[in-house]
Amino acid sequence: MPDEFDELTQERFEEMLGPPVSVDGIDQETDDGRIDGIVFELYKEAACVVSVTAHLLDDSASAKGGLSRNQAICAGLLVRITKLMLVVTQLGATGNRSEPVMVLSRCIMESAVNLEFLAHKNEDRFYDQFVKLSLGPERELYDQIRGNIVARNGVMLPIESRILSRIENLCRVSGVKITDVDRKPGDWGGGVRERLKALGKEHRYVSMQRTPSHAVHGTWVDLFTSHLEYNATTATFAPDTTFAVVDSRALGPIARLVLEAVCGYLDKFFAHTTPYGVIKARLDDLQARLWIADNMHEKLYGAKWQKAHQ
Repeated sequence: MPDEFDELTQERFEEMLGPPVSVDGIDQETDDGRIDGIVFELYKEAACVVSVTAHLLDDSASAKGGLSRNQAICAGLLVRITKLMLVVTQLGATGNRSEPVMVLSRCIMESAVNLEFLAHKNEDRFYDQFVKLSLGPERELYDQIRGNIVARNGVMLPIESRILSRIENLCRVSGVKITDVDRKPGDWGGGVRERLKALGKEHRYVSMQRTPSHAVHGTWVDLFTSHLEYNATTATFAPDTTFAVVDSRALGPIARLVLEAVCGYLDKFFAHTTPYGVIKARLDDLQARLWIADNMHEKLYGAKWQKAHQ
């Protein structure tokens, strides 16, 4: 019976994920645009893996009818990543929406780091920090509304009633009292750099967090590189409303990072279940194919750049 179940599980997963994207012959490819197309399909495959993983339930969760809060946080991060990756594929299909893709990718990366950190540590205190610190704006809004009600001698507006009800329900589901939430902005797990350090990936902080933040916040670096055109002759600037191309550099590394986080989630919550071996094998194979495609794209792109700057 176990062997039959394994076979059915394998068949079902293959049906949900579709056939693996082939990278056969990519080492002979001379057109980096064609490699971009392959990486785009690999990125879509990765999004499917994330989506399937988000919906996994072990026997315990199935018996209870769903996930407990801590695992639900991880599954919620997987769903968030899936949705953002879906939008990236929609934008990437146009071929030239690199700027908004960069913003979305920065969000995807942070969610992936959070997921991997929580699964790796698996300590209630970090899940509690994640929840409480995220409720900081709600605490500030709660206090503001309560102050306004007092100033009106107890008169509550309908919109205030709805907002307070939403906040109270959110806190109840979260297992947190609003009065225990600190209204001051903060971070959890020591901050993103420390979370990466705990995963042995501190060296990625600049490339994964700080540099992509330009696109999120619209810094001068973002404006100069993406939204302005510089005339070196006159030392002046002009608006640049064109979009940059979405190529392998915007997709492959993000997909690999996300799959690393998915591995951490699977290792923590599903290592002893039947689906683990099936999806882990596909995931490892996908990682290998992404690596091959990324390396080939870098080889061609690097050669093209060097030729253009000789």
